[in-house]
Amino acid sequence: MRMTNPHISIYKPQNIDKRLWRYMSLQKFMDLLQRSCLWFTRLDHFHDPYEGFLPEIITRLANDKERPEFAQFQYDPWRKRACANCWYMSDYESAAMWDLYSKEGGIAITSHVSRLGPSIAPEFDSAGWGLYGNAVKYIDFQKEKVETIDAQGSIILAQELHCKRKSFEHEQEYRLTVRLEERELIADLPGKSVPIELNTLVEMVYVSPTAPRWVVAVVQNVAEKYGLIAPVVQSDLYAPVVK
Repeated sequence: MRMTNPHISIYKPQNIDKRLWRYMSLQKFMDLLQRSCLWFTRLDHFHDPYEGFLPEIITRLANDKERPEFAQFQYDPWRKRACANCWYMSDYESAAMWDLYSKEGGIAITSHVSRLGPSIAPEFDSAGWGLYGNAVKYIDFQKEKVETIDAQGSIILAQELHCKRKSFEHEQEYRLTVRLEERELIADLPGKSVPIELNTLVEMVYVSPTAPRWVVAVVQNVAEKYGLIAPVVQSDLYAPVVK
């Protein structure tokens, strides 16, 4: 067994090894196979304008002249540096997720939280920032107090990347986060690719329940070509009722 990267911190929600789903288009699945990388999107490129924002209690501290340790925190540079890779956390597949992200011909890969850390390839260089994984907390940004301040009074920024508004609670999200290096910021990259070991990460591959049968055969052939050993099956979500 290879040594665990000390800069990778993956947490199990309630200490439970949750099952994870990542829904994607067929094109993105092909890219995953070809490059063996997970794509992390910059927070300011997400649709939700609150991505990366902190609860109101921390915002007030940032504007408190008597708390100078928070004065250097600025949202825009932070949201341009931080990147996320998102998974759906559930024992069961989701009809809504198929509709949102995959449509006809879409793909879902499954994994477990315990597989995430070991699947990060040895050549991954965090540049000192690290890679962090945890379940998203869905909170009322105006009312709820989140444990965001450590003993020295610093904002635990990694944790705040895992806070979203209550309106998004249906996503049941488990999130991985990294940050761009200085050269990547200068290049204004839209995100970051993290190399992975596919056969450590992927347990199963599901093809959309509404995809034609020939799509399943194509996905099976492509997966075999790239050495993916995980079974490829079609979702039976809309299979006829057996009487």
